[in-house]
Order: sequence, then structure tokens, then C-alpha cells
Amino acid sequence: MKIQFNSIKLKLTLFYTVILVLLLLAFHFIAYMLFSAGLYSNLDDLVRVELGKNREVILQSGMDDVPALLDEINSYSEYSVFIYNVVTSEITGSPEAVEDIKDALSSVTSARARIGKTLDTTYGKLYLSVAPLDVETEPDKLIGIIRSADYIYDMVDTYKHTLYITVPFVIILALLSGYLLSGYFLRQVKAINNTAVKIDPANVIDRIPVKSNDELGQLSKTLNSLFDRIHGYTERQKQFTADASHDLRSPLTIIKTEAEVALMKKRKPEEYIASMQTIEAAADAMNDMVDDLLILASVDSQPDVSADAVLDLSGCIENALDDWKSPLANKGVGLVRDVAPGIAVKGDSAHFRRMVDNLVKNAFEHTPAGGSITCSLKVSGGNIFIIIADTGDGIAREHLPHIFDRFYRVRRETPGSGLGLPIVEGMVKMYGGNITVESEPGKGTTFTISIPID
Repeated sequence: MKIQFNSIKLKLTLFYTVILVLLLLAFHFIAYMLFSAGLYSNLDDLVRVELGKNREVILQSGMDDVPALLDEINSYSEYSVFIYNVVTSEITGSPEAVEDIKDALSSVTSARARIGKTLDTTYGKLYLSVAPLDVETEPDKLIGIIRSADYIYDMVDTYKHTLYITVPFVIILALLSGYLLSGYFLRQVKAINNTAVKIDPANVIDRIPVKSNDELGQLSKTLNSLFDRIHGYTERQKQFTADASHDLRSPLTIIKTEAEVALMKKRKPEEYIASMQTIEAAADAMNDMVDDLLILASVDSQPDVSADAVLDLSGCIENALDDWKSPLANKGVGLVRDVAPGIAVKGDSAHFRRMVDNLVKNAFEHTPAGGSITCSLKVSGGNIFIIIADTGDGIAREHLPHIFDRFYRVRRETPGSGLGLPIVEGMVKMYGGNITVESEPGKGTTFTISIPID
């Protein structure tokens, strides 16, 4: 296992280990203090109880032959009881470390004093406790008791030694387990990194394996979704480039072929005119396609339309429909208007004229003489609806999912570039709306644009 010293895994391991060690030391320090205090409190309680018992025994004896009584008490007890005179500093009884006791009580001047303390003597650690013998009958005397406190120090030392031994093992265990756990939880980061390294910008097909639903798993899903969109975009760009090249090549081929044929030999003026007209038509088709491509490029950049001035949409659509009166009349196609007056929207009139023109043109090309085209404008449920319906050829069901694809045409021989409907869809999305289509072969097609009112 190779350790990388600049890895986030090692940094996390060290961070958590330091936190754990600090918490462990704080816990053991508190436990040590509580343990020590508990032992001394327990010893003090035991000594006080024993002191009270012996005080009663001495007082009940009437203070007769106290030295003999103390010797008898001390002979069968682990405690050593004595009487201390605060005036003469004399000790009655034979406790251990007499001089140490006198030194500890040398500052006591009242027989009402109560003391509990540990003495460090040549006999070891001794716990000393004194209290008044009898304030009324023996006003100058204290009763005292001592007991060995070595067992407390032994237990505390054992605890400390155990701590000193276990802490290093805990630190080592924390480092190893922390490093392994960090590696386990960061494996998704490694998967993200490996996938990012392998991804080919020209062909985004690799995806991050997702093995959990935690934050990193959610991040991986989000990145995979992003990769899906990028892949779809690049695929559409490839298809767009291929289609654009094909559709641009056709008029160029026509221009080149007509020019070559016209220049092969001398021809009659009307033959030259026919060739030039063919070249002009091809050039116009190519020019229209370039214009459409420029419009699509503008739409793809998603310009901000929120700052546009308020537009009289009703008037704009009426003006756009006026331009189609003559072409429709010449073809024998009726035009039905159902435009509600006074509808306004923030936007550019050129955008809405282009939407209507493209949809009416599409209907015009696929509606035979005797048919009709209906254009409606209305407001409903907080949305503006623009509806273009015709009684033309209709569109087969299998083609409906693709009619907004760029360069897509139901029949390749149909005039046009196949960019009209994608332009309409792009402009509708600029305004936060959407466009739907309903069609039945032989009965006609209906396009519905829905745009929210600001």
C-alpha cells in the first residue's frame, strides 16, 4: 500500500487521529481526576466513620486509663487512634509517624478544628483525620486517626501506567483504521478522478460507477447527467455539421455543374439565361440556409429578452399574416384569423414575426388548394397561446418526434433547409415557453406555442 503524503486521505486520517487523541486524553484526564477524588472521598468517609465510633468508645469509658484503651483499640484495627492536646502538643497513643503528625497539627490552636489530609512520611502515605474529642468536658483535646493511603496511590499509579501503555496502541489503531476507512469512503472520489482522466472530449461515453447514495454518490450522478448532456450535445453537433455540409454541398454542386456545362461550348442566350437562373436559385437557397444558420447561432446563445420593450403582440401577428394574404390567395388556400386584440408581451417583434412566418410557411407548403390555415392568439391560465393549424397533408406519427431536429425533413425532396421548425423552437424557449404539435395524415397539423406572461 503506497502512501501519498499530499493526499486528502492521509490528511483526513491525521486530522481525525489528532481529534481522537485529544478527546481520549481529555477523557482520561477527567476520569483520572474523578477516580482519584472518588478514592480519597471514600477513604475520608471511612476514616470519619471509624473516628466517630472510637470517639464514642473513649467517651463512654469515662476517660479512665486512655493510653491502655487506645492500645487496645489499635491492636485489632487497621486504623491508629490517638489523642492530641492542642495546648501541650502532646500525643496520647502510639500512632506511626508521631513527629509528622505533630508537624501537621502544629498550627492547630483550637480543639474545635476538623482536619483531613494526606501525610508523606517515612512509613508511606498516611491519611490523617482529626475532630474535637468533647468540646465541653475535654476542651483542649482532639481525637485523631490515621490510616495508610498507599493503596490509593498504587491504584492511581496502575491507572496511569495502563493509560501510558494503551494510548500509543490506540493512536496506532486509529491511524490504521482511519487510513483504511478514509480510503473506503473516498473510493468514489478515485472513481470520479479515473473517469475524468479517461474521458475523451470528442466522445464522452465513459460514466462514473455509482455504488452509494451518499453525497459523493449524488455528485457522481450529477456528473454523469452532465456527461450525458455533453455527449448529446456533441452528437448533435456532429450530426449538425454533417447535415450542414450535405445541404450546403447540394447548391454548390448545382452552381458548379451549371457553370461547367454553360462554359463547355457556345450556347444560345436563352440557354445561358436558364443556367444563370438555376445558379441564382441555388445561390438563393444557400443564402437562405446561411441566414437560418446565423439565426440558429443567435438563438443557441440564449440572449436575454427580459429587458426588451413591451410589444403589441396582437398587432405584430396581424402584420405578419397580412404578408401572406396574396400568396395564400394565389394558391387558393383560405386564411382564418382569430387574434385577440390588446395582447402585449416583452420581446422583439422580429422573433415573433419569424415564429409566425415559419409556421405559416410550413402550413402553406403542405396545404393544397381548397384547404385553409387558421391562426389564433389568446391568453389563458397565465400563458399566451399562438396556434397555427392547417388542413394539409399532415405528418406521420413516426416523424413527429424528429420534426424539431435540425435539417430534418419528412421528405428530402421537400424544398427548404429543415431549419425552420428548430428556429421556432429555439425562439420559443428564449421566452421560457414551449411548442407542441398534433398531426394526423390527411387531416392536417396544429402547432401550439405557449409562452408565460411576465
